[in-house]
Amino acid sequence: MATVTELAARAAALHRDGKLADAIATYDAILKDDPRDAQALHYSGVAHYQSGNLKEAFERLRASVNLDADKPDAWSNLGLVLQAIGHKRAAVETFERASRIDPSSDDILANLGAAYAAEGRHADAETAARRIVARDSTNAKAWFLLAIVLQPQGRMLEALDAVARAVKLAPNEEGYAGLKAQLENGIGAPERSRETLNNALARMPMSTALRFELASLQEYKLGRPAEAVDTYEQVLRLDASHGAALSQLAFLRGRLADWRGRDALVRRYDAAVAGGIATLSPFAFLSLSSSREKQRRCARTWTAPLQGLAQAPRRIRHLSRLRVGYLSSDFHNHATSFLAAGLFEQHDRSRFEVIAYSAGPDDRSPMRQRVVRAFDRFVDIRNLDPQAVADTIHRDRVDVLVDLKGHTQDGMPIVLALRPAAVQVHYLGYPGTLEGGIVDYLIGDGVVTPPEHHGDYSEAIVTLPGSYQVNDRNRPIAEAPSREALGLPSQGIVFASFNQAYKINPEVFDAWMAILSAVPRSVLWLLSHQADDPVEANLRREAQARGVAPERLVFARHRPNPDYLALYRHADLFLDTWPYNAHTTASDALWGGCPVLTVLGSTFAGRVAASLLHAVGLPELVTPSIADYIARAIALARDDAERARLRAHLAGPGRESALFDTARTTRALEAAYLTMVAQHRSGVREAFSVGGA
Repeated sequence: MATVTELAARAAALHRDGKLADAIATYDAILKDDPRDAQALHYSGVAHYQSGNLKEAFERLRASVNLDADKPDAWSNLGLVLQAIGHKRAAVETFERASRIDPSSDDILANLGAAYAAEGRHADAETAARRIVARDSTNAKAWFLLAIVLQPQGRMLEALDAVARAVKLAPNEEGYAGLKAQLENGIGAPERSRETLNNALARMPMSTALRFELASLQEYKLGRPAEAVDTYEQVLRLDASHGAALSQLAFLRGRLADWRGRDALVRRYDAAVAGGIATLSPFAFLSLSSSREKQRRCARTWTAPLQGLAQAPRRIRHLSRLRVGYLSSDFHNHATSFLAAGLFEQHDRSRFEVIAYSAGPDDRSPMRQRVVRAFDRFVDIRNLDPQAVADTIHRDRVDVLVDLKGHTQDGMPIVLALRPAAVQVHYLGYPGTLEGGIVDYLIGDGVVTPPEHHGDYSEAIVTLPGSYQVNDRNRPIAEAPSREALGLPSQGIVFASFNQAYKINPEVFDAWMAILSAVPRSVLWLLSHQADDPVEANLRREAQARGVAPERLVFARHRPNPDYLALYRHADLFLDTWPYNAHTTASDALWGGCPVLTVLGSTFAGRVAASLLHAVGLPELVTPSIADYIARAIALARDDAERARLRAHLAGPGRESALFDTARTTRALEAAYLTMVAQHRSGVREAFSVGGA
């Protein structure tokens, strides 16, 4: 029979070789004879930690330090486990104890510094990192830590210098190269960032993290979308389960109207959602054919890593004015502000105090200035990490936190998961369930979220009267240039769809081309970003493949909002998309006097245009099928009197309808917030309708 010493040596060897299950079994043999063997408890705890069994790791490491409190490594490893299970404060205290026992250990001090950083204690983390590099200037981990804590303080050049040292000392650490590239991009040097990533990939060609970062850089900063498509595909060849790369590839191909291999890509996305692949974007899924149940499954997987972050429950204050916070990165020249500026302005200040939490840029636009003035307080949270944002909202004692982003770009689901407010609600930004228990309520209406759909949402559904979508009555419309000046023919029907290209798909385009083929001399007016936008060439090629002359597609450029709204003076009929409708764009068209034709879908995203049309008083423009949509578009193109009637309605009764009654929607939302608070105080959370719904 082996002695304890022999068993310990065997366990250590197995552990070093990465044979964790065998190592744990050997440690267990030691502990069977002596359950109080602190060393076996320590190292078996580490093996369980490395195996992902955090509960058992915690129990064994805690038992080890209780038996032998003078082992700094055991305390430090316990701190790592506490960090992994989200106990940040306890982790800091544990690392501090380890460091007191062995103040000379740079590894322990680095762990302590990282724990300080995780708590947002950047000054303490910086002090720890600088102590290490003062003792050992070749410690790459410490330089990296220093960069990590300098970045959120806005000290970008210092952070870049620190991480450059880390990369030089440890050139094969992908995280170091990735942060260096991120910082270079952050200071406005994307070409330097590209060079850093390419150099790192030459050393580490199998790194999916670095390759994905390169693809994102190509897509968003370098303006090389075709290269980004290739790079995302490279990531997926290296790791077929890379959900983020699959999401971006699907979305980017849609944004370029590049439909090559689309059917296979959609099937792959659908299978990935069914298989619970992590980091699949719920937003990218909205523009693919799916269902409410599938969208909920995707959102559930997306939010799964956020479980367990919630802090202590918040209480509603017993004051005369309810404090409502709006969380968004779109408080500038953005579609959300175009819709909601009037809402922020028209809140009843005798009953509500409204605060903005802005994570987006200050573009110094008139809209930014207007929105800032609209709030009682405007809090810029751009440079705060999620925990600091949540702490700020909590300190402000916000009663109802209204998220306006959801799972869209620059959304902040982690802030919502931290539960900084007593009541949390999602509105306007993302058309679907957020899942994960991160908000309590979702604002809808009788069309986008009818009662029979409520079971497909994790939130309690609040049904507003009219449409859920608020609109601002104060949006000016400029004088329209001539048709010729806009590149339109002087005669003929102008069909328009100013949706982003990712909402267009082959099925929609088939319908559009059938409509153009049946209406001689008609054109389709679309949107593109610049003269060499690949969308133009791709859609013209698709039109020609369907027997329609490419020149019958006319493209408008982006322009200031009043000038953009003026374009609708020359559009005879707005053709909607599916499964992701026009949302803000549809209400733009209606405000501009252009009727919208839609197909009623099965998801929130596919029913928004129908909601708007019901609220504006034109439900007859909601069709039940694609065949009816095509037939109705052709009929309207041939019926000048009916089109004139529709325009007259939008110019008169439509402008006074529920859709454009900002004050009415504001009062409905205020009533909803009060009901949410009443439910919270009663300990319930259930769907309800606001009066008139």
